[in-house]
Amino acid sequence: MWTPPGGGPRRWCVEVGLGLYRCAVLVGITCVPALFAVPVALGGAALAYSWSDGLSAPLALRALATLGETLVVVLWTAATLWVVHPLTSRTLARAARRRAAHWLNLQLAVTYRSVPPVTRMATGFWWDGHEYHKSEREARRRAAVHARFHDPQLHWDGLWALVASVTVLPVAALPLLALGYGGCLLLTPAVTGRGPEAAGHGLAAAVMVAGLAAVPFAWRLLGPVARRFLGPVPTSRLGRRVTELEGIRADLTQTQTRELERIERGLHDGAQARLVAMGMSMGAAEQLVDSNPEAAKALLAQARASSATALAELRSLVRGINPPVLAERGLVDAVRALALDSSVRVDVVSRLPSRPERPVESALYFAVAELLANVAKHARAERVGVELAYASRLLTATVSDDGIGGAAASAGSGLSGIERRAAAFGGRVEIDSPVGGPTRITVAVPCELS
Repeated sequence: MWTPPGGGPRRWCVEVGLGLYRCAVLVGITCVPALFAVPVALGGAALAYSWSDGLSAPLALRALATLGETLVVVLWTAATLWVVHPLTSRTLARAARRRAAHWLNLQLAVTYRSVPPVTRMATGFWWDGHEYHKSEREARRRAAVHARFHDPQLHWDGLWALVASVTVLPVAALPLLALGYGGCLLLTPAVTGRGPEAAGHGLAAAVMVAGLAAVPFAWRLLGPVARRFLGPVPTSRLGRRVTELEGIRADLTQTQTRELERIERGLHDGAQARLVAMGMSMGAAEQLVDSNPEAAKALLAQARASSATALAELRSLVRGINPPVLAERGLVDAVRALALDSSVRVDVVSRLPSRPERPVESALYFAVAELLANVAKHARAERVGVELAYASRLLTATVSDDGIGGAAASAGSGLSGIERRAAAFGGRVEIDSPVGGPTRITVAVPCELS
């Protein structure tokens, strides 16, 4: 008997034993799609092809009928696999990865989509990242279902299960079938129509030897197939864009929630409280106007001061939502207004021939506002420059300072938020901020000017 280089009969027996075990395991892991698809295909074929039995028609018409019946069988089989796939693919892929890691030292780390947190909106509805729900329980349930069954990694696992069922499964099962067939021949007293019993025993021995020779190698097909299909889902350009847009949508949803909470808190704690106080003061003045005019006048003066304060708070709140100067005079003047309010000296230079689109204009304005706020809080700068420019259908806003540098778009930082907001318009953020300074950050968004 042939033995592997550097091994003896004992080594060969060990390899055969391991091969038998591993082939059997692989058959169990990869046969699930076939267990559902093959019966459906065979039963569907028996049913569908019976429709045209005894059909008396020209050859072309019979061929067309056969093609239609074949398509029906394919459709039934595909539907069966589509139903089975989300329920089994992840479990089978995980089992295959464990076997690949243990047998081949092949580490294939993947990440499945986690269940996103649900958010209670100001309207009272719950947002699961995709749709609104009336109850938190329903929102959490739908978020879990969406994360489970709309995960690209799950679909990639389904492709692995399909590919493995037509590659790994037949190769791993063939030696086992050969051994089983050879064993059946040995147990049969004689091979019908094949000559004497010795001839049947000789065929059985040949088949079993071939199966034993193939067993140590058959299971190794797992390696190349696993490397190609069991790892993380490949990210195409379209896939990267989808992932990016999903992240942007989630970020915008959270931003919207925080903004609504800020507005609600500002109205409740500010203007609403002052309007209530005004109503109480005016009611008290109404009661005192005849008996104590001086006290009534004092209350009315207090109410008038409260109304002025409430009006100022409302204007400040509206300015944070949509600055009037931005809507009325455009991006350049709005940035200059930011520069005047900054605690650091800011020089604004503009090379914009006309106004950009309103959504882009708003995005650039709030990006510059965030950058100037970061400079005032962290940069220890003495001078800041803001340059607005437009070239090759690209609107850019560059903020530079002479501060300490070291700015980076870490998770949860203001720069990270600016990057994601710019990405929503197909833009980008370039950060040049060595430790010690200076810092130069450019926000670039493609757009057309009006």
